[in-house]
Amino acid sequence: MEIRSDDGARLRIRPVGYQPGVEPPVDPEQARDWDDWLLIEADARTADGQAWSHCQPSLTVAEAGLLAEWLGLQAGLAAEPGTLPAVLRFTEPNLAMRTRVIRRRRVELTVEFSYESLPPWMRRPLTAVYPLPLTVSADALGVAAEQWAREVEAYPHRIVS
Repeated sequence: MEIRSDDGARLRIRPVGYQPGVEPPVDPEQARDWDDWLLIEADARTADGQAWSHCQPSLTVAEAGLLAEWLGLQAGLAAEPGTLPAVLRFTEPNLAMRTRVIRRRRVELTVEFSYESLPPWMRRPLTAVYPLPLTVSADALGVAAEQWAREVEAYPHRIVS
């Protein structure tokens, strides 16, 4: 999925596989509480041209599907300027997203990076959060949601049969 902001900032994220070295548990009791993690490759660029990338197990399979739904919902809500801001956080705090409608059919999506996902110029303190604001149309956000949904379809929740 790629999202390009009006000011030249951009974010590309895509799932590239399951977390290496972690297989589903064989015991059905353990499988009940087991999360299947995806490696997420991210490439970000700020409006002033600073860029960084990383590849981390940032989302579970379930969270990846939730992200597609949430982005699509935010695109739909952008028709209403009075819509309240929304936040989406995940189990692993490397990524978080928030939106606010700035005017009819225009959204500011802020992607928050932390921990291993911080840009290299911001490695301290560990509690730091780097916000990347992206101003986009509702249509572009909807397209990104559809792209992401197609990309995560390749990674269903794994179970031992």
